[in-house]
Amino acid sequence: MPTGRKPTYGAATRLARIVHGLFERPFGWSFEAIASELGIAERTLNRYVGACRRELVDSTGEPLIEVEVRGGRRVLRLAQRGKSPEAGAWAAVSFLFTWSMIRFLEGTVLEQGMDVLWDKMLKNLPAAQRDRLRDVDRKFYALSFAPKDYREHDATIAELIQALVDQHRIAIDYAGLLGDGRVHQFEPYTLLGYRGGLYLLGKSDLGRRVIWLAVERIRSVTPLRDADGKPVRFSYPKNFRPERYTDGMFGVVEGPETEVEILILNDETEAYLHQRTVHPTQRIARRRDGRAVLSVKVRGTVELTNWIMSLSPWVEVLRPVELRAEIARRATTTHRQYTKRER
Repeated sequence: MPTGRKPTYGAATRLARIVHGLFERPFGWSFEAIASELGIAERTLNRYVGACRRELVDSTGEPLIEVEVRGGRRVLRLAQRGKSPEAGAWAAVSFLFTWSMIRFLEGTVLEQGMDVLWDKMLKNLPAAQRDRLRDVDRKFYALSFAPKDYREHDATIAELIQALVDQHRIAIDYAGLLGDGRVHQFEPYTLLGYRGGLYLLGKSDLGRRVIWLAVERIRSVTPLRDADGKPVRFSYPKNFRPERYTDGMFGVVEGPETEVEILILNDETEAYLHQRTVHPTQRIARRRDGRAVLSVKVRGTVELTNWIMSLSPWVEVLRPVELRAEIARRATTTHRQYTKRER
């Protein structure tokens, strides 16, 4: 323990729990999670980590635990001088569970690639670990809400992946929502997954802005070729970041930036919203009357309107007045549909 502080039974127990927890977590344990589980302040945890790094060393005097920064968060883990016997199994489980969350890609070239990687991971594991993972596909399962079916679009997805990797310009015959459409000469930048669907972000010759194309509405993809018959390549823009085209949006339908306030009308809905991040800008504040208000700043309210309707009658739009009026119009139409007499 640090000099000047008398060791206590409680401190020793917490140190033991930290070390034991690291053996159960081959990929590390975040400082926030450790502090929460042990019920200690971050300052106290820093002292514990310092003590462990001074006292728990190998034969060469090197600490047996180390601190790593991932995405701005500090993570404590066992020193990676040798491969943890459980690391391979943990990696396999992480891979499988992540894949199960995008199962709407079954029947496509992306599934085939994942299957190849899974087989390779299993072959590299010891027989005992492979046996433990025998039923892992039933132990870890994710359910997607209203996923799209891409089995009939396998060839399209393969063409898009090829164009993205090789930076080839392509001609895309794109159907409108009701079947009409147009042909784009397109520079593909990003294949984006969102709510069980795939979207292609890129630049079209029909406009100056980066646009979104729904993959299932792409009727054909044809590589563009020059006079010598070679594919036409483009330079991937250095400053392009897909998050710039998704930040602030509530879904994939863009619109003007709008500040929205939504009154939450019961405790159950408030608890539900506290547990979820429906938008990066969300804030929940308490009014003087005790009720809570959810505030968001979004770029476009089309999909937000649909989401609000799904929470009716447990929420009420306070502003803007245009969105409140649209919700009222939909509610009135729905009421008429359900109260009219059968003919």
